[in-house]
Amino acid sequence: MSYRWTRVLCSGLFLVPLGWSFAANAEKVRLVDPSGEPMPDLVVYLQAKNSQQHTVGNKVTPPLEIHQKDKQFTPYITVMQKGYELQFVNDDDITHHIYSAAGPKRFSFKLRKDNSTKTLRFEQEGHISMGCNIHDWMSGHLLVVDTPYFAIADESGEVEFDGIPNAEYELMVWHPQLQVENNTLMQTVTTSSSTPIIVTIDVPTADIPEQKSLDDFDFLEGY
Repeated sequence: MSYRWTRVLCSGLFLVPLGWSFAANAEKVRLVDPSGEPMPDLVVYLQAKNSQQHTVGNKVTPPLEIHQKDKQFTPYITVMQKGYELQFVNDDDITHHIYSAAGPKRFSFKLRKDNSTKTLRFEQEGHISMGCNIHDWMSGHLLVVDTPYFAIADESGEVEFDGIPNAEYELMVWHPQLQVENNTLMQTVTTSSSTPIIVTIDVPTADIPEQKSLDDFDFLEGY
């Protein structure tokens, strides 16, 4: 980790000092690329640095759902707090065989057509990548976090948190296509100032895989 007048805080992640001190209000975070353009759809979450500090509350409004629609995972990225249930919903008129072969929870199950559902509880934090054994181009990602303070950046690259206690936190930025270790950028922040954090993401980002078949037809279409 290096420090310069621009406050380069970790490889690929900058907190831009627009006339404010190192302390920052973690209730609002804005993600931008090196040219200042917003970076939407990245996960941002806060974890208390002090293990004795208990973060209460939740950011979960059941039901949590991931849909299979038009042979895609919708949404492509889901983030949730551990200890809650997630429902998989098949909106297509064909069968899907959803699986995850790695991560804190492994599973494999079929979702028949006609709005079939499957509910799973996630008790461990971590990244779970998902696919379909029938439609092998389908991919989706679930991030389970151990904090109530999480969100996905909107089209303006912004996230907002409500009721953050004044404390020291690790600010985590995650996306499955971020080309860094564990797809995660991290930096310590505090909540003692009223100025939003501006985070510049300066690491390579891979393209999201195209969610459609490369074949002219799907021979298992009626499966």
